[in-house]
Amino acid sequence: MSSMESANSKSANRNQGWIYIILVVLSVAGVAIMDYSDKYGFWYWIAMGVIFGAVSIGMAWKNDRDTPGDQSDRVIKQAMHWGALIVGILLVFLMHKANLFDRTSTPGLLALLLLAMTAGLAGVHFNWRMGVVGLILAATFVAAVLAEEFFWILLIVAVVGVIVIFVSRRQSS
Repeated sequence: MSSMESANSKSANRNQGWIYIILVVLSVAGVAIMDYSDKYGFWYWIAMGVIFGAVSIGMAWKNDRDTPGDQSDRVIKQAMHWGALIVGILLVFLMHKANLFDRTSTPGLLALLLLAMTAGLAGVHFNWRMGVVGLILAATFVAAVLAEEFFWILLIVAVVGVIVIFVSRRQSS
């Protein structure tokens, strides 16, 4: 590597460092905005999801520029990954709008939301069936948030989920 390439590499790393610092500062600012206004906070966090996704996709695209072949699959996976964050933000604000943050069930619901997102992202990156599980968990989460007595809705969603997994397994055999 020539000294010119080394200098360019150091400069690029420094610029990326600043980008990450700015993302952290913007994220902390979002907490302050939520204290000021729920409405502005909602739109701020949606914008942050889009900004984080765009930065991540842009950096991946730049790093993959020298890789031979079509990189569109990676871009699509990145878009789905960050899209899951935006869906998660929407669901958290759904909980807020339904006044669920004062309930004792809130930690369990947030755990379910995190599990749904993680399973969904595992579906994007590893195994599409895990993505189906994530969608079922997300539907269960929405049902739990919207319904007062949600046990029966959860049961129906679980049964439908098991049927979908069973049918997809039989079709792939």
